[in-house]
Amino acid sequence: MSAPTLRPPALALLEVYSLGAALVVLDRIEKAALVRVLQAELNDYYGLFLKLSGDSASVRIAIETARAITTEMKVALTAKALDAPDAEAWSVIESPPEYQPLLEQEVVFIPQPTKISMSDKSKVPEAIGLLETQGFTAVTAATDAACKAAGVRVIAKEKLGGGYVTVIIEGDVAAVTAAVSAGRAAAEAVGKLISAHVIPRPSEGVGQILTRL
Repeated sequence: MSAPTLRPPALALLEVYSLGAALVVLDRIEKAALVRVLQAELNDYYGLFLKLSGDSASVRIAIETARAITTEMKVALTAKALDAPDAEAWSVIESPPEYQPLLEQEVVFIPQPTKISMSDKSKVPEAIGLLETQGFTAVTAATDAACKAAGVRVIAKEKLGGGYVTVIIEGDVAAVTAAVSAGRAAAEAVGKLISAHVIPRPSEGVGQILTRL
């Protein structure tokens, strides 16, 4: 007889309607509460559905943190705490890997154990920058301006549907800050900027998601 599957005591379900804002929310939560990313899933509202596991107290801290940050950032959030999720509900809670042909990418991110030790700081980005627009012309102009403004490296381009796209850059804090500032101005001059953020020393969960993009 196989051993019963161990399930976390509680879950925080966080649907953030902006990929850039979702990564900022996750970073802040992991630095404030003892939770881990169970899964992250792109939704049809151009954002990210985060499923975080932990004890009940940590899950509630996570939700309070998410609400405070999304209010500050003026981004829509749907949040719910689940205590002791029912066994039958796990077939919906845990999504299988899924490839979206229209977006040409995976849309369910299942974190894998990191191969980078906490002592190996050289492999952890000092900072990442997020430039999110509606429109490919805007994000391309923003990326070009960002890369010309400072010594940064583009590490991902994430298409969300509806013309929403996020470009992620990395470098030292000063360079990423200067690059995001330049990218923001370029995007606003061409089209619609959704969000522009800098995350210093991204948390482990953010790093795991970035490796899947």
